[in-house]
Amino acid sequence: MGAPIQIEQLSHRFHTRDPWVLEALSLEIASGESVAIIGESGCGKSTLLHMLAGLTLPSAGQVRIGGRTVQRPDAAWNMMFQRPGLYPWLNVRQNVALGLQFTGQTDSLKTRVAEMLALVDLADKAEAPIGDLSGGQQQRVALARSLAVGPEIILLDEPFSALDAFTRRNLQLEVSQIARDQGITLVLVTHDIDEALTMGDRVVVMGRAPGTFRSVLPVDLPYPRNPMQPAFGRQREALMARFRDSVAPQTTRDQPAPTPDHAQLELAHG
Repeated sequence: MGAPIQIEQLSHRFHTRDPWVLEALSLEIASGESVAIIGESGCGKSTLLHMLAGLTLPSAGQVRIGGRTVQRPDAAWNMMFQRPGLYPWLNVRQNVALGLQFTGQTDSLKTRVAEMLALVDLADKAEAPIGDLSGGQQQRVALARSLAVGPEIILLDEPFSALDAFTRRNLQLEVSQIARDQGITLVLVTHDIDEALTMGDRVVVMGRAPGTFRSVLPVDLPYPRNPMQPAFGRQREALMARFRDSVAPQTTRDQPAPTPDHAQLELAHG
């Protein structure tokens, strides 16, 4: 079952005299909810995700997951990156088993690994070398490894960005469906407007310099979502309008506001 997330007045800078990277972020994410975060390059999206994972501690404020302050990584919240991070000297089954071994969940290891490989449609690849898999299959292995430990939260840092459009679309739909079926809380960072609308119950738009939450758009569309449908197009237009507002000049105490750059085009074209 998923866990709720509370982001409470979160601010961060990497060194004492540096400008703030993130400032006064507050957001509540319900258990089992899927939230997508978009914003122009450099707004601090990935830094925020690292804080949710416990990989980076904030300069001020806190993240709470299931009522506990996040101070270090935990097996209950897993992170998927752009690269799947698999070990090439291990086969598919051995890679999926790693999380269970690291967390001491070895009693039903064989059964659990088999279940997860079937869930991501890789049951016939259990003994295959990682090098024999396509990019999409490797991300499925990474997903199976994350799911095997029974996570409360999965954090996605643009994990489908390097894949072809067809594979990316399929994984977006499949990950969303698995998360809903298992009640897992999802937080997705992406540059792709359609991906955010496909996977998110809400989309958070960030501004930059420093990174702030500028707006939150509820996505009132039934699953599975189809970008070709008129209602999806209307949500896309609404989200693009909010993104344009997010890159408007914003005065900060540390540095001048940014001017819009090519990130808007990047978001528009995914």
